Amino acid sequence: MQTSASKRQRVDPIAVAVPIRSDIWFADGNIVIQAQDTQFRVYKGPLCNASPVLKTAVEDLGDSKGVEGCPLLHLTDSSTDVACVLRTIFDRWSYPDDEPVPFEVITAFMRLGRKWRMKALYRSALARLCYAFPASREEYVCNRAETRILFRDHISKQREIVVDTIALARELDLPFLLPAAFWLAATRLDYLAKDHTNTISSADRGAILSAVNPLRIAYAKYLYGWLDGNSPDCTTGQECNAKKVKYALEVWKPPGIFLVFTWYSNATKGMCQSCAAAGRKHHSEGGERLWRELPSFFGLPSWDELLAAKNRDF
Repeated sequence: MQTSASKRQRVDPIAVAVPIRSDIWFADGNIVIQAQDTQFRVYKGPLCNASPVLKTAVEDLGDSKGVEGCPLLHLTDSSTDVACVLRTIFDRWSYPDDEPVPFEVITAFMRLGRKWRMKALYRSALARLCYAFPASREEYVCNRAETRILFRDHISKQREIVVDTIALARELDLPFLLPAAFWLAATRLDYLAKDHTNTISSADRGAILSAVNPLRIAYAKYLYGWLDGNSPDCTTGQECNAKKVKYALEVWKPPGIFLVFTWYSNATKGMCQSCAAAGRKHHSEGGERLWRELPSFFGLPSWDELLAAKNRDF
């Protein structure tokens, strides 16, 4: 004989989570989008104009009635990503082109910009990433990621951005971002000391860690080899040599990111003109060589091969 409790257990309906209503909710909107457990009420027209993929999905719904008399479009994407893209569709001033934006907005624009075939959105986000992780030595020295990407917590957020960019580059096949991102990680190993590093593969972690010592050797040879001896035309002999020893002790810790490519005028202070000119030339040519060979330190293809993917149409 069944008890009343067991009867209630059998007939009680299965609890269904009530969707969360997003703050992107227009009272007179004519379509509701649901991503994960979040719903957004927006307008069909701007949605269809923004993306041919969404246009097809909306048309397929027809005049069905789902939520508050509106068709309901289910998406398999992250609700966070969807919210970022909907904000820029329905409020173009949410993320101005000339102002920093949070990194998660950039990743949303990359993922959904490609998936929904929103080329302008995708390209604008890619430009920001290329600014932070450039493919040229000159850009690497001059650019500062903070001017294009908002670091909410400058140090810890930057660590996450380096690792997350590596993961995003693998996810979306953007190999031209990897050398600069790998190098940042190799010169700041604390970037790999966070729990979130499980977002990148063990192969990528291994490539970064195995490049640390070869890179330090390259720094010494390519950029600072001129400190090992005097120019054949040196006019002061031992005095120049003493200055070089002093400078080597000051900079070799080993050098970090920007010190590698930045020439400091006081590097040759007190040296003869011949040694100063030779040092600057050696540093400049060594920097070019180091950048040219940078992908090889991580087992990546050449820059030419990596950059071929940059102009691919998604």
